[in-house]
Amino acid sequence: TFRDTVILVTFCQRLCLDVFGMLEYLETVLPPTTGSFIDAIDRWMGAFTTDPGICQHLFEVRILVWLIWKPNNVPEDMRVLKEVEV
Repeated sequence: TFRDTVILVTFCQRLCLDVFGMLEYLETVLPPTTGSFIDAIDRWMGAFTTDPGICQHLFEVRILVWLIWKPNNVPEDMRVLKEVEV
């Protein structure tokens, strides 16, 4: 049926996007962080994470990152630019 065809095509599109995204990720070489800022690739928009280590790494390579934490888990000395209600 037409509905099944649409579902199959969208599944194939998503699969192709996943494969091309993984290939680009594997082919993109990022230099190791040395504490100084490095310009990120313009095509990357950003990421959401709950891991502070990943957040720090993405921040150091100048990729926009949102750290998702419950308010009671945020340390007192952490600088929060903007709190967003989810």
